[in-house]
Amino acid sequence: MADDQALAGLKVMIAVARADGHLATAERAHLEEALQELAPMADLGKLLEADIDVDGELNKITDAEVRHATYRAALLLSIADGDTHVEESKILAKLRETFGLADEAGTVSHLLDAAAKRRDDEAASVDPAEREKRARKKIGRSAFLAGVLGANPFPGISLITEMVIYGVQGELITDIGHIYGHRLSRKEAASSFFGALGLGLARTAVTQLVKFVPVWGSVVGAAAGYTTTYALGRTVEKHFADGGDLKTLGKETKKTFTAMKAEAKEEFEKAKADVDAAAKAKQAEIEAAAKEVAAGKATTDDVVAKIDDA
Repeated sequence: MADDQALAGLKVMIAVARADGHLATAERAHLEEALQELAPMADLGKLLEADIDVDGELNKITDAEVRHATYRAALLLSIADGDTHVEESKILAKLRETFGLADEAGTVSHLLDAAAKRRDDEAASVDPAEREKRARKKIGRSAFLAGVLGANPFPGISLITEMVIYGVQGELITDIGHIYGHRLSRKEAASSFFGALGLGLARTAVTQLVKFVPVWGSVVGAAAGYTTTYALGRTVEKHFADGGDLKTLGKETKKTFTAMKAEAKEEFEKAKADVDAAAKAKQAEIEAAAKEVAAGKATTDDVVAKIDDA
């Protein structure tokens, strides 16, 4: 039942992506990658090519939490390319009216801005061995944090935990950049590496819905959070270590990311027991902190702080 409603939500989300008349090549590629990794139960061909009856799919979604997740997934995808088109806005309005939901565009923008803020800058290093040591330490820490967060996709506040992962990944990029002498903001990191590697809001949108598929949450969520973050960090490290900068991102960077996923899976298997243990031990604290963020009483960094001593 839950997976049927999640599938209906995915269809509505895709209808929003196609609302302006077409699905751009890059947008389609990002969606395909996210669906292949996070929703392997879905038939990609049918989902991306078939005609979608938005009203019919909305009628299939009766669970309040899936309804909310569908709206948030559609909203995230509508702003993934930096702009919301008129036809996309019409479908979003239909979702709000049908499900009786408030407009959350301001909330999502606030969370994205919060996740894009940096903490203290890292000093650059000139010694190659020292650079590698510091970068690997940060990669391991960030992957662990993302794995723990991914293992706790709480219904109702999963948008918060996903935004925290987004912020952790953005900070990882900027920290590694600073180690190699590149001063980047998290926003620059998101628009460069996330775009080049097909990460970012399309994945976050898909995650909003597939967490309702039985068994997905604690198993796939932790693995996806850990391995994506680890592979991202190793890709950034290699790119800067080889003398690259934001202007030289391209197909080779994407190939590196794909290759690093195998290493990331091996590292996750080594860390899995610790990730699972921390996720269980910190579950109540993470959920409470995420609710504080949702209420505007805390920041995404406060959620990270709950795990950092695990």
